[in-house]
Amino acid sequence: MFVRKLVEKASKKHRIGGISGLRAEDVSPRLAFHYGVPADAALLAYDPALHVLAVATRNGQIKLFGRDNTQALLQSPSPVPSKFLRFAEGQGVLLNVNIWDIDTKKLCYVHPFEKEITAFSVLQNSFYIYVGDSFGNVSLLKLDLGQTCLVDMPYWIPFSESYGSGANVGNEVEVAFVSPQPLAENNRVLIIFRDGIMSLWDIKTSKVVSLSGKSMQQQSHQEAKAVTSACWACAKGSKIAIGFDSGDIYLWSIPDILNAQNLSSMGNQNLPLQRLNLGYKLDRVSIVSLRWVNSDGKAGRLYVNGFSDHAYLFQDYFSSLATKYPWFLSMKDKHQTSTGSADIHKTRNLYVTGHLDGTIRFWDASCPLLLQNLMIKQQNEENSPSGTPITSLQFDMSSSILICGDRSGTVRIITFRKDSSDNIFSFLHAKQGESYNVRCIKLKGAVTSISLISNSKRVAVGTEKGIVSVVSIEDASILYQKQLECRVSGGIASLQFEMYSHNGYDKDLLLVGMEDSTIYILEEETGKLLNTNPVQTNKPSRALLMQTLELSPDDPSVSDTHDTVSKESLLLLCTENAIRLFSLSHAIQGTKNIINKKKPNGSCCFASLIHSVSSEIGLLLVFSNGKIEIRSLPDLSILKEASLRGFSYTRNLNSSSSIACSSDGEIILVNGEETFFFSTLCQNDIYRHVDSINTIYRKDNSPREESSYVVKSPREKKKGIFGMIMKDTKASKGKQSDANGDEQFTATTSEELSSIFSCANFAPVSEKRNSSIKDDENIELDIDDINIDDNPQKQKGPHFPGLSKQKISKGFQSLREKLKPRTEEKVNSGNRKPEDDTSVSQVDQIKMKYGYATNDDPTSLPKMIGNKLQENIKKLEGINIRAGDMANGAQSFSAMAKELLRNTKNEKATS
Repeated sequence: MFVRKLVEKASKKHRIGGISGLRAEDVSPRLAFHYGVPADAALLAYDPALHVLAVATRNGQIKLFGRDNTQALLQSPSPVPSKFLRFAEGQGVLLNVNIWDIDTKKLCYVHPFEKEITAFSVLQNSFYIYVGDSFGNVSLLKLDLGQTCLVDMPYWIPFSESYGSGANVGNEVEVAFVSPQPLAENNRVLIIFRDGIMSLWDIKTSKVVSLSGKSMQQQSHQEAKAVTSACWACAKGSKIAIGFDSGDIYLWSIPDILNAQNLSSMGNQNLPLQRLNLGYKLDRVSIVSLRWVNSDGKAGRLYVNGFSDHAYLFQDYFSSLATKYPWFLSMKDKHQTSTGSADIHKTRNLYVTGHLDGTIRFWDASCPLLLQNLMIKQQNEENSPSGTPITSLQFDMSSSILICGDRSGTVRIITFRKDSSDNIFSFLHAKQGESYNVRCIKLKGAVTSISLISNSKRVAVGTEKGIVSVVSIEDASILYQKQLECRVSGGIASLQFEMYSHNGYDKDLLLVGMEDSTIYILEEETGKLLNTNPVQTNKPSRALLMQTLELSPDDPSVSDTHDTVSKESLLLLCTENAIRLFSLSHAIQGTKNIINKKKPNGSCCFASLIHSVSSEIGLLLVFSNGKIEIRSLPDLSILKEASLRGFSYTRNLNSSSSIACSSDGEIILVNGEETFFFSTLCQNDIYRHVDSINTIYRKDNSPREESSYVVKSPREKKKGIFGMIMKDTKASKGKQSDANGDEQFTATTSEELSSIFSCANFAPVSEKRNSSIKDDENIELDIDDINIDDNPQKQKGPHFPGLSKQKISKGFQSLREKLKPRTEEKVNSGNRKPEDDTSVSQVDQIKMKYGYATNDDPTSLPKMIGNKLQENIKKLEGINIRAGDMANGAQSFSAMAKELLRNTKNEKATS
């Protein structure tokens, strides 16, 4: 009973008559599923703990691929490209400056930044993130998984400290790349500036270890060369590859942690190890991204991606991923040659495609992971694969007949034999010669349009030459042909058999829509042209859809002005730039009578009628930029619209773009290696297993041992740098002691990093600006607080980040207040111990020995104040003199600069 209903449903939708229009509440346009790799993929990130691959696009989308062919699409609120893409490994969190939760597939946090972010790197095995900005500074963020946010840390790397001697205020160079050094992630970070300067920064001491690339700085000023990408090119962090906007790739040597003793010899190198230029002749192909892949002991590979206005560079990184991860390979070969498709019959979401290699494939589209059921290879006269691209398809479910045409003009009529099981899908197990047969006919020109009616013995075929052929299905013979004129090249775009009833008179018609939107009406039986004056648009425009329809008189969408025409048949014509409703009776007589006309905003590339469950009809329009509109009939007003971000349609014979629509509004759009499953009507459970396919990762089911944030046991953990250094010195100790020492070192390093990053190593910019006015209120100035020194010396001894003189003085002050009551009690009691007198007298003796007044001397305090004043007056006078000298020097320097500028301008003018 279920199968019979499906067959009846499929057969009823070929005839449109007496039906009402769709309403807004019937429509719900939405993207049901996205399959494959986005066409405009720009960035990649991989989480080895969860085995999840992320692909970011240039329009704000991120595609996720997981195990067992699971995949999901993330969409940001605005179509802004992702500049960075990193995983917090094992945590189910994806970072592109903001935070994405890959479990809920939502953007859960947007971090506010005051400056433009130009570089981004995650310190793996921790929760810290390096962020470089347009002012040359590198700040530090911490990922708080509990609050799902990013926290600003006090530790930062100022441009003035990391850039070297050339750093000037107001002349900052933005950071192009920042990354921890391999094997020394917790100790060093490499900063590459836009002009090519490379600074290797020591985290603990907060100073530059190595500065390189000064020759690149000179070249960048001469050739206007800028860094566009970089990546490590060695597992131990001794080589870095840098790409430029000129197409150059430089390989530099970086001092690694194993050769720390050679820093003096290689720390300030100015020449690269090697230079490559991948641009062709004078083309400047900007190197957009670089990725180095280790080859397990063999020579590593460097993958380069770059483009310019005239050239494009790509080595196929997806192929390498497919080799390493076989589950990724299954996405490479589906639909990539699809050029034409028949309707999706909702009996079982059957999807039929024709391909550039001449094959025809039947897919079960009940699940968005399409399952191929049957493939038919076209054979030529010598029984070898033809390989001619399929250009048009038509499949009729009730009669099990498939008509296909190719670019050479060959039309194949494939008839499937039904078995006795009453299973309408038994033909999917067909074999040529046993359960289906093929008859061929050769026409002139590539086949562009096919029309077939259920239970009909005829099929109409149009070609690019403007020839209409009506062919008998039984013996594949041509009944008649008709040559029709077209104002532009392209031939016939649409064909439709129609029964026309007027005043009790029925006539079978064949409507022909040309590529230029000219409409001819033929008598189906003889091919006689009925309208000698064809209906034409004022300007040629490519026809997308031609369909006759008849709306019910009681339809609420039909206005009073349409009452007279609603009782007769209408002719709907959709072109690239307009939608028109004609009177069919006037068109047969050769008169153009336009009932309604709308001009959409944009270039339309596909049009189709859609039906609701209760048989209301509407018009679906797809635009070349991905916009989708659903309009009502006959008033052609917009009910709802949506947009397919990332979809673009290209119309040519070699294009891999195709669009197919079922009668109930399910659309499959193929664009290269990606497929969009789009639903338009309010109906659920269209596709099976969507939720399970979309599940890339679940927090509650993910084993914690996969996370690299969790400290693993010594047996599971690879030996780190500590174990390599201590191998020779502790070779005599047992394996257990080595393992314990390795684990203790890792824990200590994490605690030390947390301590370092939690303290300010340099004063923040805001504190520097406000230092002169901060905490000035309620402060008394004592003469002893004045400390003027012309030769300030660098602080000796250990330096503790975060401990300032103010904090120490406040601590001492609180200690004095606690001890003050006890001291007063001892003084009031008068119980002074003998040893106290001895100690006081010893102090007085020492003061007298070195010429200082004792405490008993009543003149000691005024003398000390006077000496202090005289000393400070002399220092102030010295500072005054030096300030005057500096002012004179600044004036002379300004005069020299102005003179140099004047001479330069004169030289340019004369040259």
